Amino acid sequence: MQDPSRPGLSRRGLFLAGGAALMAAPAAFAATPRKAKPAAAPHAAADANAAPALTPEAAMARLMAGNGRYVAARATHPNGDAARRRLVAASQHPFAVVLACADSRVAPELVFDQGLGDLFVVRVAGNVVDDAVLASIEYAVIHLGANLVMALGHERCGAVKATADALDGHGSPDDADTKIGALAALIAPAVRAVPAGAADKVDAAVSLNAAHAAAEIFAGSKPLRSRVLAGELKIVAARYDLDDGKVTPARGREIA
Repeated sequence: MQDPSRPGLSRRGLFLAGGAALMAAPAAFAATPRKAKPAAAPHAAADANAAPALTPEAAMARLMAGNGRYVAARATHPNGDAARRRLVAASQHPFAVVLACADSRVAPELVFDQGLGDLFVVRVAGNVVDDAVLASIEYAVIHLGANLVMALGHERCGAVKATADALDGHGSPDDADTKIGALAALIAPAVRAVPAGAADKVDAAVSLNAAHAAAEIFAGSKPLRSRVLAGELKIVAARYDLDDGKVTPARGREIA
C-alpha cells in the first residue's frame, strides 16, 4: 500500500528504510542533545500539573538511570503515593512509551523504577506491532506528549521461542485452534533473519524482533515518522536480561 506522504515509496520500503536507520544510527547516548520542544498536544501545555516535556535524550537518560537503580537493588519506587495518585487522576503526561512483552517477568514500571503517570506501557506477547498497538503508541506521542518510544524485547522470550520451534516444524499441537499463529506471523521475519551461525538463535531473534518492531513503528505511522525526522521523537530497540535485570539499548539500532 502506498504511503500518501511519500509518493512512490511503499510501506515495505519505509520498513526497510527504518531498519537501515536502526542499523546505521548512533547509540542513544552518543546522539547530540537537542533543544526541548513544547508538547504537541494543546491541552498538555494548558495543564498546570504537566511538567516540561523531556527531550528524547533526556527521556532515555531517565529510563536508563531508573534501570540502573533497579539492577543495583536501589530502586526508589517514585511517584507511587496517594499525592501522586491524586495529581495524575485528572490528566497524564508520560515521558516515554515502552512496548514490552506481556511476559509476567517483564514489568516496565519496575524495570525502569518509575511510578504512576511516568510511562505509557503497551504490552503484548512478543512485543509485536499491529494496528491496535501502533494506534496506542500514536496516542501517547501525539496526545500525551511522550518523546521516546522503546521496543523492549527480553531474554528467553517464550513467544519468540515458540515461533522458532514452529518454523522448525516443532510447533505445539495445542496451538492449532488458537490465535497464537497471528503472533508467530509477526515474529517470524525476525526469526528468519537470524544468521545461520548464531550461537543462540532465540536470543538473536529476540534482539532482531525488537529492532523490527521499532522499524515497523517508524514505517507504519506518518505522524510518528514526521516527528522522528524533525528530531522531536526517538524510537529505540532494547533487550531486557531476566537474570540480572539490565536493559541494554541495541547499539546502532535507533531511529532518530
